[in-house]
Amino acid sequence: MQDVEAPLSRDASSPSAKFILLAALLLSIPALLPLGGALIVPYLNNRVPTGFIEYDLPSYLAEGRAYFDPGFHLTYGNPYAGYDTPVIYFQPQTILLGLMQQLGFDPGVTFNCFGLLALFFAAVVAVRFYIEVVGAETTAKRIGLVCFFWGGGIFTLVGLALALARGHTLSTLWQFEPTWGWWMLNFGRNLVYPTEAYYHGVFLLSILFLFRRQLAPCLTCAALLCCSHPFSGLELILILIAYSAVELVLRSGAVTFKFLFGSSLIAALHMAYYMIWLNRFSDHRILQLQWQKAWLYRPKTIVGALIIVGCLAIWRLASSSFSRLNDPRNRLFAVWFLVIIALTQHQLVMRPLQPIHFAHGYDWMALFFLGSPALIELLDSVLRKPRPLVRMGALALIVGILLLDNTAWLIKTAVHNEFLVLLSRDESDALGWLSQHLRSGDMVICQDTVISYLVPVYSQARAWQGHEKNTPYLLQRRAEIERAFSQGLLLPEWKRKGVVYVSPAAWSPPAGILLEQRYGNSEFSIWTVP
Repeated sequence: MQDVEAPLSRDASSPSAKFILLAALLLSIPALLPLGGALIVPYLNNRVPTGFIEYDLPSYLAEGRAYFDPGFHLTYGNPYAGYDTPVIYFQPQTILLGLMQQLGFDPGVTFNCFGLLALFFAAVVAVRFYIEVVGAETTAKRIGLVCFFWGGGIFTLVGLALALARGHTLSTLWQFEPTWGWWMLNFGRNLVYPTEAYYHGVFLLSILFLFRRQLAPCLTCAALLCCSHPFSGLELILILIAYSAVELVLRSGAVTFKFLFGSSLIAALHMAYYMIWLNRFSDHRILQLQWQKAWLYRPKTIVGALIIVGCLAIWRLASSSFSRLNDPRNRLFAVWFLVIIALTQHQLVMRPLQPIHFAHGYDWMALFFLGSPALIELLDSVLRKPRPLVRMGALALIVGILLLDNTAWLIKTAVHNEFLVLLSRDESDALGWLSQHLRSGDMVICQDTVISYLVPVYSQARAWQGHEKNTPYLLQRRAEIERAFSQGLLLPEWKRKGVVYVSPAAWSPPAGILLEQRYGNSEFSIWTVP
């Protein structure tokens, strides 16, 4: 099989900056479909859209706002913890979100402005990365670029086959993707999710600098990603360490000992912060226990996500008796894949900490680029077929299979999204009143989980019960709120100024507790200490 290797540097025939920007813009557009549906579909169901397409997204804005509570500081405390929570967290993207909120826009508008920036950044980096590795001089390579952005696995194909064979409805198409596809097990799917788009852009930019032997910028990006996210940052820095060790043993000259030392230092600081420093605080230790979930990356999921790119990679390597691993770039992709697989299967040697969280398409990307020459050769052979109908039919079949997962998922998510954050009219009105009247230091006691979650997003106040994974002692706090509104049992720390009760409309304060009703609609009443 004739291989297609990327030169170390592009010549004058390389695509122009205009091509890169235009390709990034066009290839980004599908990622906006779920957001478009999130802004349109709610109105058809008499609901109020928030602009948040997934449950976790508002919490990033709450964290950004916490940098300015009560005044600006470089770290923040968990906005879903109680009084006097330690101010110990920092991420570059959340501080940017906090700064953007100071412009005074609606939280959904603010977050989606950040999302557009993250999407375009990741898309531009991805196009540059693809050109660096594969190129874009031929029609086949440009089709391959589309496949990199929006290629996937065989989840939808298998689901469709079973639906037709067993007479099931099309809702079974996504039965094999964990969490209805929201673990985003290929590159393009992550562009839908603003923070993941940012992580993937920084990840690819770091590897791009490594390819170009720009080792200091590579480490700078790795440090940035380690500050931004514990999972993605750990993956990248371990890849750099493992690759450096291999290349130094082989004496290829791809890296230096200083690079290995710098990578190891960043990894040590990363582990010291996340595993030692944060665990000194009881509030964080409680969260750590809540985050230790056995969300496994099971073999059937791995096969469904990676079988297409995996077969291309194996085809390419086996056809040369694996001699192509003599190329440092190919060794990097192999190391990249092995590190990700090791992290996604860490439950084999320790207590599982969301193993599938390490996947997020990083393993898919490594296999894609390892097998990309095989894909380009396949596309080239199809494009050389003399009969137009055969040529177009074969091309549509190959590209259609590659793009089917994401095409079906994007359409489905635009029409029906299980994790969309929506408000009823009464919820929206009550939250609007709270956002105008709450101040820093206030605490909201609320049964409605949506309002309670969004209070720190739309105001400077905190909520006794918020994000389901970031609220310490969540089940205990939920029970305390239930007892407050069903039995009138209020905690001593609630009986002070600055505590706001958002109750069912028919609720009245227990005897002996003096509260003043400040707002009411058909669904909720809001009470405060006079």
